[in-house]
Amino acid sequence: MRRYHRLLMLLSLENLENGIVFIIDIYELYNDKIFLNEWPNFKKDIYENPLHTLNCFKLAVHQQILNSVPQENLSSINIITTLSSVRIKILNYEPIISLQDLKANSYGRLVSIRGCVIRVGHIKHLAQWIVFACRKCNLQKIMKQSLGVYTIPKKCDICGTSKFRAMLDSPLVKSIFFQTIKIQEHSNNDQNNKGSMPRMVDIELMDNLVNTCMPGDDITLTGIIKGTNNAKPRNKISFSLYMEAITIVNNKQRLQNKNIINSELTIKDYLAIKEVYNTPNIFSLLVHSLCPSIYGHEIIKAGLILSLFGGTVECSESRENIHILIVGDPGLGKSQMLQACARIAAKGVYVCGNSSTSSGLTITLAKENKSNNFSLEPGALVLTDRGCCCIDEFDKMYKQHAVLLEAMEQQSISIAKSGIICSLPTRASILAAANPINGRFNRTKTVMQNIKMSIPLLSRFDLTFLLLDEPNKHIDDLLCKHVMSVHADLNATNSIQNSMSQHINIPHTDKLSLRDRLTSSMTENVNIIPQSILRKYISYARQYVKPKLTKEAAIILQNYYLELRKRNNKFSGLSICNRQLEAMIRLTEARAKLDLRTETTEKDASDVIEILQYTFEDKITNCQSLSTKNVTNGRVKEFIKILKKETISNSNKIFSMKRLNEIALANKFLMSNFSEFIAKLNENGILLKMDSNTFKFIP
Repeated sequence: MRRYHRLLMLLSLENLENGIVFIIDIYELYNDKIFLNEWPNFKKDIYENPLHTLNCFKLAVHQQILNSVPQENLSSINIITTLSSVRIKILNYEPIISLQDLKANSYGRLVSIRGCVIRVGHIKHLAQWIVFACRKCNLQKIMKQSLGVYTIPKKCDICGTSKFRAMLDSPLVKSIFFQTIKIQEHSNNDQNNKGSMPRMVDIELMDNLVNTCMPGDDITLTGIIKGTNNAKPRNKISFSLYMEAITIVNNKQRLQNKNIINSELTIKDYLAIKEVYNTPNIFSLLVHSLCPSIYGHEIIKAGLILSLFGGTVECSESRENIHILIVGDPGLGKSQMLQACARIAAKGVYVCGNSSTSSGLTITLAKENKSNNFSLEPGALVLTDRGCCCIDEFDKMYKQHAVLLEAMEQQSISIAKSGIICSLPTRASILAAANPINGRFNRTKTVMQNIKMSIPLLSRFDLTFLLLDEPNKHIDDLLCKHVMSVHADLNATNSIQNSMSQHINIPHTDKLSLRDRLTSSMTENVNIIPQSILRKYISYARQYVKPKLTKEAAIILQNYYLELRKRNNKFSGLSICNRQLEAMIRLTEARAKLDLRTETTEKDASDVIEILQYTFEDKITNCQSLSTKNVTNGRVKEFIKILKKETISNSNKIFSMKRLNEIALANKFLMSNFSEFIAKLNENGILLKMDSNTFKFIP
């Protein structure tokens, strides 16, 4: 017992009356020279023979309790119960192995693994001691149920009968809580691993570990690997491995536990983050590092980058996640940008709307084998809690839009199925991409008519971008050179940069707008950040940087919001409400978090306002101006002036065909074929056809 003396000094009795869970930090034992001198093979014994080593720990706890508790209190029932239910919790046991390295040679060893909870089973009672009574002489005998296997006495000691009945109502019967969960390895978004099934393993939880995790939790487990025999006909020997957990650490709350050391970021990672931080123009560098194979769309990439950083949570009711919707014609790189966001995000999942269901997005109830109980299996939104969920082909999943209403605003999903009522967190940013109705954007219809989406769902997106495939000689030439440079050598890359610098001669000053700064930085030969470093930079910023909104930035945002409200018009078919104001605050905080600053500035607010101006409002204005150029003549300008005067006097922008004829005759505006003239204005987005005989004027 001398070698346990040092261990007795390291154990604490503070939680003796609170479930007696004793915490042992492996780092403290490894660094204690006196303990290692008494037990030189400790590292090998705890790995190869963990059950015996843990029993030694429990024996040391018993000795410490017996030496600390007064003798007159040892006979009390509480102390006896305490001594029989000692639990050991091991922290910081390394290395953490991946599930693919969990093989047969790990049987009976103490290992640490990490994964995401994908199933939580029903809580059961596991018997440890059961009292049996002889059916002939009624002699009672208590039997230990080792490893949960139902064991009955072989023979009665008095009459010799081998028939017994279980007495479950006896006070000597003892049972503990038992639960089975299943974890899945984290996806690393590697192209080489696509198409393969993720590894999964079953975990057995007992006693105090029961009901400590929920579906979607990212957990680190320390336990003993065991196996079950799955022998089948044809004499094939097969068995499956599972773990009997000893310690569960929820990685979402690891910073709140002082006994857990965060070892995810190494010194090299901190040096790489510092090098990125010292870059003169971090925003442009991060924007160009996001999906560099896609040319252009700098403002959209800027919005996606801000969404990956997120805002700051001020209270439990507010959300920090930024939702973004990209609507546009096919072939403009929407899917590639979403896949890049899923790879760069610290916790990201990419799903396609064609093959997704409401249960696949939220949560599923699965029936357990050999029982009528149900277990919870999380969907994409629950798995990406505190991450981002990228949904492509968003317009193809119109029936699933209703399940997103609660998840996007309340950041939770409430279910009531099969008698199970619960609520799970879904604090995830939703990045969605959709195509307009009929594949391409129809200029003769409004934006809301081009998108198959309800107004409540659309209002929950903080940023909504519109991408239109419009022929442009200069842009098409640069895009062609960029595509060639991807499939050729670096000389083509240099040629596109030289051609861009010939057309873009912008001085590098702080007075440039955000679009000019991002465009001008493309002419410079700047190396992009690798995805692994960019992922760690985003993870570091989300974990440690919590910027606050300053008064200067708040005044700028307030003035812009009041200006939008003063116009009293609908922004992309939606009325301006306080959700837009909260979205601007979140984007401003994300802009400051990108630079690892603790306070926002006026420049942050100005960049956010410019991104907002690039959304629906600016794009539709540009489309209408381009459409007007195609039909520009004196007659069109004259008729537009007439309609503007009419809307000012009557404040009505909706006209019938008969009313348009009356206005034209009253102002002596004569046309040989007035109906064809109105149809031409409708094709170019000046008069939008609302009904068979009704048009809306877009001033």
